Amino acid sequence: MTGEISALGCAFTWALSSVFTKSLAPRFHPLTLNLLRCLGASFVLWALIPFYPGIPSLYQAPAASVLFLVVSAVLGICLGDTVYIQGLKMINVTLAFPLAQSSMPVLTLIVAVLFLGERMTWSLAVGTAMVIGGIFLIAVPRGPGPASPFSPDHQRRGMGIGWILMASALWALSISLLKLGLQGVNLVMANGIRLPLACLVLIPLALGQKPADPCPKPAVREIFLGAFTGALSFGLGGFLFLAAIQYAGAGKAAVLTSCAPLFGLPLSALYLKEKVTPRVQWGTGIVVTGIFFLLAAPL
Repeated sequence: MTGEISALGCAFTWALSSVFTKSLAPRFHPLTLNLLRCLGASFVLWALIPFYPGIPSLYQAPAASVLFLVVSAVLGICLGDTVYIQGLKMINVTLAFPLAQSSMPVLTLIVAVLFLGERMTWSLAVGTAMVIGGIFLIAVPRGPGPASPFSPDHQRRGMGIGWILMASALWALSISLLKLGLQGVNLVMANGIRLPLACLVLIPLALGQKPADPCPKPAVREIFLGAFTGALSFGLGGFLFLAAIQYAGAGKAAVLTSCAPLFGLPLSALYLKEKVTPRVQWGTGIVVTGIFFLLAAPL
């Protein structure tokens, strides 16, 4: 049960971080905001690592595991999170977050079963279907869309959804590689390896970008909030997610963390004043039922 509880705790931290990130997205370019988040998380982690698990654990990590951690960081953090922030600039978090969290676990589960040797049981299959169905119900509200599929609003929504789905695919690949990278590596040290390397990749990209749309200069408070979202998402959330992968498996961890919209929707309604439709109640009930099936699924 440690892995399942860790996954649900991770879902809450990701939901809270996503709401804060959405509020900051208009003030930063995606690469800059992602770099700021990685720097904030790296600072917190390396303030902790000398005390636990200790610097020597870095040199004891197997080379193959470190390689998988590095590649997963580039795919999931450098590319995946940057693409996700770009999507957040185009659509509301009440759509972006559920969409990402419903598509990513399906891809991850497929990879985990095909390539990582994880078992597909009936309770895992039913639970996954219910969680994905419930999140889809939340993410795609009923109602008339724009008058024309070629209207600016419709095109912007379509582009935003495309960015979110691309981020989900990158995250799925990253999660599958993480399962291999955790072999013989402490959970805190694993993120201590991934995040600074992600910063090294993001720094030249952020400095060299030439954005078409200039962003307003962010306030000091917004800079600190951006760093805090990284510490929350990559630091605490990342630790809980790695624990979920290690104890529950990549497939189940990905599906359980997809419940994050259950936390994200009320948070976005309160903090961002975004509208939550009555269909959320049905979606929530289906997702919660699916969670019970997942908790009953053997490893």
